[in-house]
Amino acid sequence: MILNENSPKKIIPVAGGKGGVGKSVLSTNLSLLLAVNGKKTIVVDLDLGGSNLHTMLGIKNTNRGIGNFISDKSLTMDELVVPTDYENLYLIPGDVLVYGLGEISFEEKKRIIKGLVELDADYIILDLGAGSSLNVIDFFLISNSGIVVTTPHMTSIMNAFGFLKNVAFRFLQRAFADNKRFTEYFDRAFLERHPGEQKSLKDMLDELRSIEPEAVEKAELFLEILQPKIIMNMAEESGELSIAESLRDLTKRSLSIHSECLGLLFMDRQVSDALKERTPFIMQYPESVTAEGMDRMARKIILSKRFPEMPLELDYYKDSFELTQIEAEIDEQAREKAENSGYSPDEIDNLLKLVEQQQMRIRELEKALSRSAMGGNQGGILGQISGMSF
Repeated sequence: MILNENSPKKIIPVAGGKGGVGKSVLSTNLSLLLAVNGKKTIVVDLDLGGSNLHTMLGIKNTNRGIGNFISDKSLTMDELVVPTDYENLYLIPGDVLVYGLGEISFEEKKRIIKGLVELDADYIILDLGAGSSLNVIDFFLISNSGIVVTTPHMTSIMNAFGFLKNVAFRFLQRAFADNKRFTEYFDRAFLERHPGEQKSLKDMLDELRSIEPEAVEKAELFLEILQPKIIMNMAEESGELSIAESLRDLTKRSLSIHSECLGLLFMDRQVSDALKERTPFIMQYPESVTAEGMDRMARKIILSKRFPEMPLELDYYKDSFELTQIEAEIDEQAREKAENSGYSPDEIDNLLKLVEQQQMRIRELEKALSRSAMGGNQGGILGQISGMSF
């Protein structure tokens, strides 16, 4: 596992407990924002069997990708790097129509991971597949600072928790593969569990403490290394951030994993419009509230020289979730203003003044027409009209 806080090159996996949460959209736009800020960024399509980042970047599906890397052992990861239309941003495509990449061997995964770690870049963003398959989990565990994208829907939240639970168990399974008593206990606990009686990871470690105290202490230290970041996407209101806070609390209580919030984004129908145009959202709608929210997330990553440590000013708020709540409330006000009028208060005042002036001139014109009709002076009408300013 790469500890990002100790490495100048940051590898950031992006995952979601289920499909349709906006994971690939966020991977694409965050990568572009990092690149726009002068950081050499490579976005890697690791959604094996469902790769689509090339489409979002407007690139034809003609370049070699991860699928070719797996099938052709002579290829290096560097040879897959494709420049995009955007300065500092590069793409490694996914399976590129190579058949049968739903599940790959652990040896193939290790080769991919080795190739990714050797890439030359400031940031490497990994767009992972949906769900909790071993492929996704093992790629998520490349570094200790992956991003989990969720929506406010309960199914999405529970899938995000299930994903993090599988990450924690997989992490410990790999770390203690040589400890027979440790692994036997976990294997037995899984076999003996019944519906509604599932123990939390924390409870299991507490039980195991009397048998393997040193291993449990080591496991707890290992779990502290994991510092996932949560993005709440497609929210309808700022108050829905409390659902992400519940996910944080459950993750801490059950898994002993401390998670933080990178930001909240509201539901935005323009995202679909950008997808249809095969253009990154922030390029199509750079002035939108959603683009501003994405930019804040990118700046948090850039400002954190030891990411996943967050650049927080705790004199003004207590943690990353309270900061996100403040940001979300500001975005909510801007969103409501845009939806209700599309104009700022000053623009509305100027518009009202212009309407009043036009109404006054129309009344002047009506009076002039009335006087001319009564006097029968056609020439006078044209003269008065031509003398008016509109």
